[in-house]
Amino acid sequence: MTDKTFFLGLGGQKCGSSWMQAYLARQPGSDFGRLGEYQIWESDLGGPFGRYKVATPSTAQKLKGESKRRLGLAMPADYLRWRLQTDRSLYFEYFAGLLDKPGIRRTGDVTPSYGALPAPILAGIRDGFAERGITVKVLFSMRDPVARLASHLRMDQSKGYTTASGDFAADLQAFYPGQEAAARTRYDLTLAAIAQVFAPSDVHICLFETLFTPKGTAAFADFSGVATDTDAGQTPVNAGRSAARDVPEPLEAEIARHYAPVYHAARTALPQSADLWASARHLNPEPKAAP
Repeated sequence: MTDKTFFLGLGGQKCGSSWMQAYLARQPGSDFGRLGEYQIWESDLGGPFGRYKVATPSTAQKLKGESKRRLGLAMPADYLRWRLQTDRSLYFEYFAGLLDKPGIRRTGDVTPSYGALPAPILAGIRDGFAERGITVKVLFSMRDPVARLASHLRMDQSKGYTTASGDFAADLQAFYPGQEAAARTRYDLTLAAIAQVFAPSDVHICLFETLFTPKGTAAFADFSGVATDTDAGQTPVNAGRSAARDVPEPLEAEIARHYAPVYHAARTALPQSADLWASARHLNPEPKAAP
């Protein structure tokens, strides 16, 4: 069995994926390469992910990027993404090259929007690395959907992706049923795709609410084959204030009912989510499937 491992982080967004990537990237024997999030595969999905498709570089940009590549220097981020999006065989070769470095046995791509990837794309990633003797291990963290949606919207508003009206509850009510929100909240679809493609021993599914606890950190480190850093949970990466406190209870209940299949799938995978997700209290034990 190979000791070369590629960690495929499927998110979820605003669920601790940046913390997981940072934890692994600083371990001895790790090289996660040029970027934090590579954003390669979701551009195939279109819709809310169409914005991740990198435009073709100009001739000058190509010359600059190629000169850096040939000299072994860090390529501009957009140029690297464009190369990997344009020729997917280069994606596998890029990470295989990192793992060919002396002492490196661990690399990966932790991109939160990969949670929307369907089973055929996940299988292609698995098989592309298997052909190169590299094992793929999957990371997926889930968070209370209402809290995740609120944090997602806060981030989009702060970055100017969407306009804040001054009434956060009204903004969230308009946001949560949309394609952008659903694409990153349907944990049930992500869990189903993972189960179709990967063996349970190659998958670490966890809850954001417990990830930063000593027990949660130890479970993540044990799965990843790295040392447990007992202090790591004290410093979450990209942590923002909880926007869930701005959500009125009737709206919280409305969102929970809308995403009922998500809660059911999460409870099946990790029963403790029913107790740790405050919004889960609004649902019956066995929610009906969405139409």
